[in-house]
Amino acid sequence: MKLLHFWIVLLSLVSALVGFAAGELNDPDPNLSNRGRFAAYSDRLTAEFGLSVEREAALRVVLVRYERELEDLKSRHLSTLEPELVQLGDTYRDLIRDKVLPEDQRRAFDELVASSLSFQDN
Repeated sequence: MKLLHFWIVLLSLVSALVGFAAGELNDPDPNLSNRGRFAAYSDRLTAEFGLSVEREAALRVVLVRYERELEDLKSRHLSTLEPELVQLGDTYRDLIRDKVLPEDQRRAFDELVASSLSFQDN
């Protein structure tokens, strides 16, 4: 029974992502300035991993939602929310890795993330 629930949840998540992606594709103003603060990140991932139009749209949806949640968190007191911000970042990184990127490119993404984390530590 648990396996059935897993597939229902997975199908629901994929359906939601496709719906969000379809809504984003119908955006009448695709200018870079209107794509949010993660536009450069989106462009880099799209170029680095050769994402299809569908995967690029899904990535855009994930990043728009991430930006909205970040803004929501910023409206609260940041000093008490640092762990929550880190957790939110990890959640969306995992969504991009597991739901947007093709399986054969996930290792390269992990390496890219690891290199950016080591760069931030220095």
